[in-house]
Amino acid sequence: MTLVQFLTRTTALATTFSSVLLAPSGAFAADSMLSGAIKSPNGEKMGGVTVSAKAEGSTITTSVFTDDAGDYIFPPLPQGKYSVWAQALTFETAKAAVDLSANKAQNFDMKPLADWVRQLPGDELLAALPDATPEDKRLKNVIRKNCTGCHTASYPLQHKFDEAGWFAVLNLMKQVNVLGVHVPERELNGNIERYQKELAAYLAKARGPGESSMKFNLRPRPSGEAARVVFREYDVPLPEDSGLPYKYLPHNGSDWSQGTPSGMNRANGVHDAQLDLDGNIWWTQALPTHTETVARTDAKTGETKVFTMKEPNGYASNSHGIIRDAQGYLWFNSRPSAARGLRQGLVKIDPKTQSLSKYVPPESMSFTAGSLDFDGKGQIWVTSPDGALRFDPVAEKFTEFKSVTYKNANGTINVYGVASDRDGNGWWAGMSQDFIEKGDVSTGKTAELKLPQDAKETQWLSEDDKEYFKTYKPVDFNSPFPWAQGPRRMGTDKNADVLWVANSFGGNYARIDTKTSEVKLIDLPKPETQQPYHVAVDNSHAAWTNLWATDQVTKYDPAAGKWTFYDLPSRGTETRYISVLEKEGQPMQVVIPYSRLRKIAVMSPRSEADIAKLKAAAK
Repeated sequence: MTLVQFLTRTTALATTFSSVLLAPSGAFAADSMLSGAIKSPNGEKMGGVTVSAKAEGSTITTSVFTDDAGDYIFPPLPQGKYSVWAQALTFETAKAAVDLSANKAQNFDMKPLADWVRQLPGDELLAALPDATPEDKRLKNVIRKNCTGCHTASYPLQHKFDEAGWFAVLNLMKQVNVLGVHVPERELNGNIERYQKELAAYLAKARGPGESSMKFNLRPRPSGEAARVVFREYDVPLPEDSGLPYKYLPHNGSDWSQGTPSGMNRANGVHDAQLDLDGNIWWTQALPTHTETVARTDAKTGETKVFTMKEPNGYASNSHGIIRDAQGYLWFNSRPSAARGLRQGLVKIDPKTQSLSKYVPPESMSFTAGSLDFDGKGQIWVTSPDGALRFDPVAEKFTEFKSVTYKNANGTINVYGVASDRDGNGWWAGMSQDFIEKGDVSTGKTAELKLPQDAKETQWLSEDDKEYFKTYKPVDFNSPFPWAQGPRRMGTDKNADVLWVANSFGGNYARIDTKTSEVKLIDLPKPETQQPYHVAVDNSHAAWTNLWATDQVTKYDPAAGKWTFYDLPSRGTETRYISVLEKEGQPMQVVIPYSRLRKIAVMSPRSEADIAKLKAAAK
């Protein structure tokens, strides 16, 4: 780079940066600044309070947090009429209507909430369940690894039932599949079946009509870096064939006092999401509809455009995983939703032309299954039911890798997450039995390793339990062994030789050296309640994950051994994916789709200097 090029580039970046921070000047001349302070009932300013604003008629909610002094400030917002609300656990939702025709200060005085359990995220409810005795520890572990394997604890535990009521809930739960569908003829979850009577009594003491056995010790509100971020949450419309009398969910987790919404409302299905290089959101639809295969939400307007790949029976193919490759193309897996004769395949999206191109593996190979990644050689990896496939976009050719162990005495190994390293190798998880497979491109063969057991959850096993689990066969990856780590989805550091695996049941990361296959387990601060789902690695080697049952995302800095937790602005998010977009001269953007709430969040960091400039502009 020449000196002239360097100066030109530096000037351009500085101009862009200052135009954002010094708004409402320049490009944001028509925008206004919203700021204010939050006070507790005794008049003290409150830090870490979530403050949200949504313009009248808009589908975009912007949220920020108060700093340690109790002050908040939004990025520049378009002028207009807004609903503004402030939330903190154990306090009522404070609300105001604001006409933002100029810079505006809106303060809130918080009031205590009598019944605040409904506000809580899933991890706080799990943490409060009793575990003082070995018997309680055993039942708490069964609940965490079977009753919340794919759904947050905040929905069932916000309700109260007597012992008969909880027995009925468990009776349904042991017949529900991973999609939340009740299948009476399905093989039962053996763990819930085995402990059902004990579980019902345990839950009735914790969340029954009498005095509760739960003990709450709520986590602190966000501070520092975690309190400086900005969230933009995008409501996406319900499927056209939802049969509901509204276009968007009226109860979508925005007001914590209403609790976690039900998932039985056609809202579920927003599974994975990626930004294209222009900042627009592309997301997948994981449940059957007549209209939705994949969709694009405009980051500026919030408008959603649906793309439909029709099947002969009238349904649309649905989708699951989506990635953005090094060239900016997006890839997802197409899944026939009801026509079983159709084969699943890969679909390439050109975000510029919004065109879709489908590639189907030959009949001699397994079809595609669900999770995707791109490797350091420009190839696309996607899981199959019994391994993984590698696709060459230039030659349009698939190569198949089979799992070393697909079936054994404990049943079928469920394949889920996949990642690929910078050497071109693929890695995937056999979640139901803690296997990690490696597709070696240099040999064309697959190697296998098994994660260490979750030893802290085996101490309570009785001799009878031990005999039972010798012949136990999980129905799927949400009916696991007590010692299961539960490797869900994973990500590789494309600038290093490291694979990060999110062990959902173990509450830890598996850090795997992609050269030597050496495994190191790194516990989250609260492994008994913090359940990681997917890992995305940024250019600074930090590992980001969605703690899907906690309404949080976290960043792990491996060099410093530091965790940073970011609270999501909505309750009951059930996030199943996380992705990042880093473009030179722009803040990082972290994308978190809300599976239960039919929303997608984009989080961006702010420095102390950024906020200082915004405050100066507001004055």
